[in-house]
Amino acid sequence: MKIAACDFDGTLYRDGAVSASDLEAIADWRRAGNAFGIVTGRGRNTLLRDVERLAIPYDFLICNNGAMICDDRARDVYCAALPEPVRAEVMAHPGMAACSQCAFFAGTSIFTHAGKTDYWIVRDYVLPRLTPSEALLLPGLHQISLAYAVPEESVAWSKALSEACGENAGVHFSNICIDVTAPDVSKAAGMEHLLQLRRWGDAEEVLVIGDDRNDLPMITHFKGYAVANAAPEVRDSASAVFPSVGQMLREKG
Repeated sequence: MKIAACDFDGTLYRDGAVSASDLEAIADWRRAGNAFGIVTGRGRNTLLRDVERLAIPYDFLICNNGAMICDDRARDVYCAALPEPVRAEVMAHPGMAACSQCAFFAGTSIFTHAGKTDYWIVRDYVLPRLTPSEALLLPGLHQISLAYAVPEESVAWSKALSEACGENAGVHFSNICIDVTAPDVSKAAGMEHLLQLRRWGDAEEVLVIGDDRNDLPMITHFKGYAVANAAPEVRDSASAVFPSVGQMLREKG
């Protein structure tokens, strides 16, 4: 059995859709006895809404950059909570005040910052709103996401947050968004946890593919692939570049 995992936004999900060709390739891949899943910076619920709407089949979901792992029924089977000192550091950091949007992920729930505009991934429905002091107390808080107006801002603030948190947190940058998680959380670590949980350590091959900087850890670790629209540094780090997820599955199946 082979395992394939792809990033969602910009990799499988482009321009608000997943191509029929990619969906067909995923179905063929799974019919051949292989496993397929998604590895994303999104939270479980924001991912599920699009996965269910588009009828994307899956065997696992790795969410919040590896902080949460879900099974083939979207039940969470692993979660790495943010240490309390890191929560306090991020809430008080100038980068929190400077961001235009912010979301707090706790268990399978999502909350937005009471003083910011609604979180950009979920424009079409209302999320509960919390102040930073309230969010500090959330049980199971495992990711804080900060969004900025332009990528240049998020690059600068990701460096500042990395310096402030040091080895006590993982700071993941992707386009206009910064995600802060527990230390040692990454898409690569999430995949390794998945392989252990599902007892897939003897899989014939593990394929991963992505498009942005938060995909680099898993691409580097698994000698993975990039889609053609990926950031230049991601394409440069990939073992090969494919025009789509479906094309990778067909060629590697």
